[in-house]
Amino acid sequence: MLAVCSLFIYTANAQVKVGDNPTTLGASSLLELESTNKALVITRVANKAAIATPVNGMVIYDTTKHCYRGYANGAWTNITTCPTTITVASPTYQGTSVINTTGIGYNGENIPAGSTITVQVTTDEPTAYNLSATHAGTGLVYSATGSFAAAGTYQVVLQNNGVAIPWDTFGVLTMPLTGASNSINLVPRIDIKSIPASATAVVDVTYGTQTWIDRNLGARRVATAIDDVLSYGNHYQWGRPADGHEITVWNGTTLTAGRGLEDTTSTLATGTPTNGDFILSTVSHADWVASPAASGVDTLWATANQGPCPAGYHVPTNAEWNTADAFDDGAATNGGATVGWDNNTETYNSALKLPSAGYRDRINGLLSFQGTAGTYWSSAVSGANASDLTFHSTAASTHIYNRARGLTVRCLKD
Repeated sequence: MLAVCSLFIYTANAQVKVGDNPTTLGASSLLELESTNKALVITRVANKAAIATPVNGMVIYDTTKHCYRGYANGAWTNITTCPTTITVASPTYQGTSVINTTGIGYNGENIPAGSTITVQVTTDEPTAYNLSATHAGTGLVYSATGSFAAAGTYQVVLQNNGVAIPWDTFGVLTMPLTGASNSINLVPRIDIKSIPASATAVVDVTYGTQTWIDRNLGARRVATAIDDVLSYGNHYQWGRPADGHEITVWNGTTLTAGRGLEDTTSTLATGTPTNGDFILSTVSHADWVASPAASGVDTLWATANQGPCPAGYHVPTNAEWNTADAFDDGAATNGGATVGWDNNTETYNSALKLPSAGYRDRINGLLSFQGTAGTYWSSAVSGANASDLTFHSTAASTHIYNRARGLTVRCLKD
């Protein structure tokens, strides 16, 4: 017993070497291990949390992460690579489209800074993070970087890089999110918006004796089909300037659900409106202005028929629409009919490529009949109403509509 106690006392107060050659010991060594076929085993614990009261200088082997950790300066640090588990889930969209928040922006425009995406991130320990999602077709990037001070679940807001979306790109963008242990896709939506009258390309097309602009006012392009949403353009209340009320927005996925960019109002104007609200009207004269004659706006386009058209062009008269309708453009391009338009197929097949852009209702402000009917304003008044060209699957002719309705405009050269 005395011998054993003497050994412990000796060990505590002297240099000790254990191994295959115990006779040599480094001058500064307190304890030295040496072997050619044996190893030192560090304490093995499930994780660092298993050490209730760590002290500086501790070293452990983490059996969950399969790595070495050391405790220094009051904190655990990784001696070898210790993988951190970060999982992402539940993306939510704070888009700025007027359709709904899943819509982050519009075709042909830069994505606004306010269009963010939030993801739920769970980490099993403190760590830095770098989350990123890129859409290869547009260059759109959503990303976030930072650090988590402790294990837990956090809401991380991804910011976008403000890239400009091509004018002919719309719908859901599939964006794989990287930087996490699992994989999810972000699926923001690009909606479709008509453009201002002033931004509409002015390209002439000859139709009989007339020269027209080749697309609707506010259209992104010449129609490629009867129901080409990029060719619909704006929907104007008769006589109103291009003040924003005419701009329309379409769900980039469904292509059939739409609304105006600006809000609606039930307050009738007393003269030319000073804002871009679409004015709802349920009054008997079905106009957007309370007293058309008294305010002097009841003959606006009839007396100043340029209307929203560019300089050198005008909103066509009723007679000018009839001239176009009666033109013989040949059976080869007019669906089999040689004279006049008989339906919306023939209006589209003509050189004017008139799409069925529908109209906007004066009572509820909803867009209707897109893809199935076309309604195009003329500058002519008819009592309390105004004339237009209307066409659908079985007919095409001039018509009379309430001036509070929102119809499309095709401009004719002076």
